Amino acid sequence: MKKIVVFGDTTFAGIVAEYINSTEFACVVAFTVNSSFIKNRTLFEGFPLVPFEEIEQQYNPNDYKMLIAISAASGIKHLNSIKFYEAKKKGYQLFSFVHPTAFIANSATIGENVIIFPHAIVEPRAKIGNGVFVRSAGYISHETEIGAFSYVAPRAAFSGKIKTGDHCFFGTNSTIRDNIIIGNDVIVGAGATVLNSLPNETILKAAECKIIPIDRFKLKL
Repeated sequence: MKKIVVFGDTTFAGIVAEYINSTEFACVVAFTVNSSFIKNRTLFEGFPLVPFEEIEQQYNPNDYKMLIAISAASGIKHLNSIKFYEAKKKGYQLFSFVHPTAFIANSATIGENVIIFPHAIVEPRAKIGNGVFVRSAGYISHETEIGAFSYVAPRAAFSGKIKTGDHCFFGTNSTIRDNIIIGNDVIVGAGATVLNSLPNETILKAAECKIIPIDRFKLKL
């Protein structure tokens, strides 16, 4: 069984650890964050919480793998990739987790530190870059490439032959049509539909529903 140290002490990190510990092929043994965030704590989710600066002294990189579980809500730009490379510099292999209920085609390729949540689908010849998180029921169609350190929220759907840049965010129930290119650091909001290519650092927001200030019992549908 693979023994995993998780970088992170947020709800997201705890959820990831619970999924891992529900399997028979890997288990989380500890969490780690920078010492400035520990604030005299020694445990997180019932597991040891160790300063990242000291982690390799307690959990030898030859015996343990690391998973960087930093959600898209982090307020520090590109923190997930920063910690990814710092962990590698310490000698850790980065662990990728695919939930047993997810479908990954044999011809699909997945990078390091990838998390594929329950019931997600990655179709043939798709490519998932390092540090990508595909949340539950996310759908990555054939020959689509998801750039490194991107976040695919629940039920986001990608049609075929899409290519995205790095550090992108795709909100819940967003839809991206086929044969388009998306730049780096792009945010696609929940429920938005992408019909054309998007340049770097674009934010696309779905149209908001409007509140109608009338008595619903007088409304004719």
